[in-house]
Amino acid sequence: SDARGRRNVFLGALVVFMAGSFVCATATSLGLLIAGRVVQSLGAGAIQPAAIALVGQRVPKERQSGALYALYGMFALAGALGAVLGGVIIDGGKALGSAPFMWSALRTELTIFPWHLIFWINIPIALAALWLGLRLPGDAPPAGATIGLDGGAIVLIPSVALCLMMAANGAASSAFAYLAAALAALALLAWWETRARQAFFAPSLFTRQGPLLLYAIAVLTGIPIFGITMYAAAYYMTQFKASAAAAGIALLALAVPLGGGQGVGGRLTKRIGARSLLIAGLVVLVAGEAALAGLQSLGGVLSGFALAGFGIGLASAPPNALLLRYVDEARSGAATGLLTMLSSTGAITAPAAVSAFLHFSGGPPAAGFRSAYLLSLVLAIAALLLALLLPPSDVC
Repeated sequence: SDARGRRNVFLGALVVFMAGSFVCATATSLGLLIAGRVVQSLGAGAIQPAAIALVGQRVPKERQSGALYALYGMFALAGALGAVLGGVIIDGGKALGSAPFMWSALRTELTIFPWHLIFWINIPIALAALWLGLRLPGDAPPAGATIGLDGGAIVLIPSVALCLMMAANGAASSAFAYLAAALAALALLAWWETRARQAFFAPSLFTRQGPLLLYAIAVLTGIPIFGITMYAAAYYMTQFKASAAAAGIALLALAVPLGGGQGVGGRLTKRIGARSLLIAGLVVLVAGEAALAGLQSLGGVLSGFALAGFGIGLASAPPNALLLRYVDEARSGAATGLLTMLSSTGAITAPAAVSAFLHFSGGPPAAGFRSAYLLSLVLAIAALLLALLLPPSDVC
């Protein structure tokens, strides 16, 4: 977005997301579904950093934190609605497929592929977003801005992710070999990026204390955040022998405080600043991880969910708000895009960590989850210590 304009990239990402959704909605084989999901994820992955860069470009600095909290609130609301409505849409499709008045071809489609509906619904939503996006004023990229492909990063980044996934799902004898390979690929990536002409990770983004600390915090909080948001239901079911429906209800103890944390953060951001809100959010997250790692009662687990959710909500917007102050506007797209990517590493590292504890701990599954939350506690404390070192936004 720095080289091609924030609005252009945002609209292009919506088009790519819509194209991927169409492929998924018409897929009749696993290979085609995977291909569609890859295209869809490319578009979805670009939407968030482009939207954040638009906030940095068009919203005055004193209002950016509030705008980012509102933006992250919409992301959280959409995620919650998607999780709830997905099952309803699929079940509704199955019911329509069995209706006698339904056209035979459509009945066959709904009976065999009811999940197609969750991808079809993305298309009118994306079209509505495109219509709204086209109403935004156009923006011209900076003079002389160029864009190129960093072939080394394109190869090495997926290699690191693949090695981590193989380490999590492989046998104990091969897990350490895959972890070593991931570290080697990561080291090679760091070496390559210092020499690449069109570096995927611009070296200038790592030369100042503020951005560097934020990137480290994003990586450290990956497992604590995704370990809860992805596995809270599974832990609840194994700990209390609960049904999926009961676990879904219990997740309200996580989701409601998460939204509350974002609301409180949006109101407090002008009073205490993004840095203080990030520190406060991490303190509450540490308390939540400690409860999940150490308490086994129903009240203890639910309190852990609530504390972690509130902490995640408080800490959701401040990293990008701080980053938009730490870097020049001309680099805001690259800076926020890198932060988004590093924040998303938890989607890979959290499953790897949880799977490793479940596979190799030798105890009951619930104990494996608690061990993973103990690791999350250590990482959250490390992230908190780094947050305390963040400089005020007006001196970096």
